[in-house]
Amino acid sequence: MVVVVLYVCFNPTLALDGFEYLRRLKPIEKVYILYDMKKDRYGAVSRRNAKKLYKILSFFRPQPVKVNPVSFENVFSKLYPLVHSEVSEGREVYMDITSMPPEMVACVTTIALMHPKVYLYVVPTIERGEFIPEPGTPKFEEWVEEKDNKRGLEPLQLMLPEERLELLDENEKWLAEKILITLYEKGGKANAIKDLIEWCGENPRDNVVKNRYSRMIDDLVRKGLVYKLHAGREKQVCLTEFGKIYAKALYKISQKAKQIKPIPLVRKYPPRI
Repeated sequence: MVVVVLYVCFNPTLALDGFEYLRRLKPIEKVYILYDMKKDRYGAVSRRNAKKLYKILSFFRPQPVKVNPVSFENVFSKLYPLVHSEVSEGREVYMDITSMPPEMVACVTTIALMHPKVYLYVVPTIERGEFIPEPGTPKFEEWVEEKDNKRGLEPLQLMLPEERLELLDENEKWLAEKILITLYEKGGKANAIKDLIEWCGENPRDNVVKNRYSRMIDDLVRKGLVYKLHAGREKQVCLTEFGKIYAKALYKISQKAKQIKPIPLVRKYPPRI
C-alpha cells in the first residue's frame, strides 16, 4: 500500500494532477496534506489551498500537518516520525516536492535517503515562464531588474548527518565503478554477463571471475543501479535510469583523471666534489 505526502502553497491544481496520475498506478491508502503554519502571506495562501485540497480529496480522509517550511528542524521533527511509522508498517511513501522551498526539499531528501521505499516526485507544468516578457526587449530588461529587488540575510547552513550515503562498497568499489563505466560506454546494456566480463578485459570462462562479477551485479541490482532481463538463455544487464546518471558522472571523472599528466620525477644527483 502507498502513502502520499502533499505540500501545498501555490498551484494546488498541480498537486492534484500529480496525485491523480499516481492514483492510477498505485493503491493509495493514506494522504497527508502539509501546509505552511507561518502567520505571513505565504502561510495564508498555503492554508487557503490546503482547505481546497482537503475538500477535493475528502474520500481519502487526508490528515493535515502544519509545518514551518523554511525551518529544517521543524520539518524534520514533523516528517521523520511520520515517514518512519509508515515505512515500518510496510507502506511506500511518495512525497510531492513541487511547491516546497529549498530548505524543505533538503530536509525531505535527507529523510528519504534514511528510509527504504520513500520516493520523491515533482509535477512539471505544461508551460513555463509564460509570464516573463519576450527576451531581447526593453520590457524584458525592466522586468528582470524589477524582480532583482530582494536582499539576503546571513546564509543558513542546513543540517545533515556526518555519515553520508555510500552507494558502492569500499572493498570492491573499483570493480563496481568499472562495470558501471563499461556499461555506460557500451550504451547502457550488455546482452549477457559474459559480454560484460569480456568488455572489462577478463576471462568469462574463469569461474572465480564469473562468480565475482555475478555477486557484484547482484549488489548493483539491490542498490538500484542496474537491472537484469531474461533474454532466452542469457541475462541482459542494463543500467537503470539513475544508474545511467551515476555512471555518466563516474565516466566523466575517469576521463578527467586520464587527462591529468603525471609530473615527471626529477632525479637528484649528489653534488660533485
